[in-house]
Amino acid sequence: MIENEADVVVVGAGLAGLSAARVLAEAGQDIVVLEARDRVGGRTCSVIEEDGRLVEYGGQWVGPTQDRMLELIEQFGLDTFTQYADGDNLQLVDGKLLRYHGAVPTGDPLIAADLMDAMVDLTSAALEVDTAEPWRHPRATELDGLTVESWIRQQPYCEGAKVWLRAMTRALFPAEPGEISLLHALFYISSGGGLEKMIGTINSAQETRITHGSMQVSERLAELLGDSIRLGCPVSRIEYTDSGVTVHHDGGITRARRAVVALAPTLAGRIRYSPPMPGLRDQLTQRIFMGSSVKISVAYATPFWREDGLSGHMMGDNTLVQVTFDQTHPDRPEGVLVCFVDSNSARRALAMTAEERRAHVIEDLVTYFGEKARHPVNVHEKLWMEEEWSRGCYTGILSPGTWSTLGQVLRTPVGPIHWAGTEYATVWSGYMDGAVRSGETTAAAILAEAGR
Repeated sequence: MIENEADVVVVGAGLAGLSAARVLAEAGQDIVVLEARDRVGGRTCSVIEEDGRLVEYGGQWVGPTQDRMLELIEQFGLDTFTQYADGDNLQLVDGKLLRYHGAVPTGDPLIAADLMDAMVDLTSAALEVDTAEPWRHPRATELDGLTVESWIRQQPYCEGAKVWLRAMTRALFPAEPGEISLLHALFYISSGGGLEKMIGTINSAQETRITHGSMQVSERLAELLGDSIRLGCPVSRIEYTDSGVTVHHDGGITRARRAVVALAPTLAGRIRYSPPMPGLRDQLTQRIFMGSSVKISVAYATPFWREDGLSGHMMGDNTLVQVTFDQTHPDRPEGVLVCFVDSNSARRALAMTAEERRAHVIEDLVTYFGEKARHPVNVHEKLWMEEEWSRGCYTGILSPGTWSTLGQVLRTPVGPIHWAGTEYATVWSGYMDGAVRSGETTAAAILAEAGR
């Protein structure tokens, strides 16, 4: 059994853990990073498949105000390209396909008017939430006692608008509206700067892709850290005292003065701690559940939908595939549609065989884009709920009643153990940028404690 020592041990080599480790290492701290997977990157996962096609199985987009990710992309000299958005988007309403431009569906004027009102209402309410301390909102208990679904039902909007709001909720989180605290939804929207910025493409969160894959950012961070990263080392137990930690993992034992657990809260809660975590911390991690998502990329000989004046972006509600984007790479001849199967649809998809999922997805794409969608050249899928070291995607979600009663515990260290991850971010929580910010913030707090 290998035993080693460090100033700080970081658990998790996703964007948060690597960002924390980099800041600490540059400040002169001796770092060990323990990663359960055989790769870095966490919930980003860029793979070059056998046919040479780049498939983004995880997080992939960056956009304006995601400044830390954009700065890293520039610093590492990574090439980018703009998400394809020319042509009409599609909205499925009562079995009818409507075309529209922009972030908000305008195919039905009544629905569009109500949706604009709803987005203004939600964004205005969200910007009143302090993302650093949501529990301090004067109506925190009330908002936290409501779900997104109960809020939708109370509103005077037309039924078509309510259907789209539910679909938007599933796409953003992804979870059912009845599972999500309204206060958490407002926190999330506030952290992203408003709904329009979060759901749109150009000048919004889905604007830019990294040419050779988003996992490049993690790989470049890992290069800076060198042999301080240990892959294939899942952590099973952390013993801690006021003076330090002893971390037990598959590669041995690492002792350090401090630890950064850079995992989603629910996964951090599965590590054994000695002494056990305080009761409030454990209660919190029990109430943060991972989103349900299946991401499927469907490749065709050409991006045929462009010939029909379509952007490849669609949003629907009563099908397995609820959101699509044009995933075509500018350096490749084939066309690719990326399909998101979220929330209850993702749970239904997990009960299917791979062949059944493929058949359902293709049938949905035929509904949206016509018979040409029936004959793909390849299909690539990622079942994030089946991933042992993720157990869901895109992010952890606080259930009703959690922010107002346990929110203060979320970012508070326990002795020498600190926390990092996109769930802890106050800006772009749930996104790659939020993960980077959280790691850097945690590292800064550790250096402040150490007087550096």
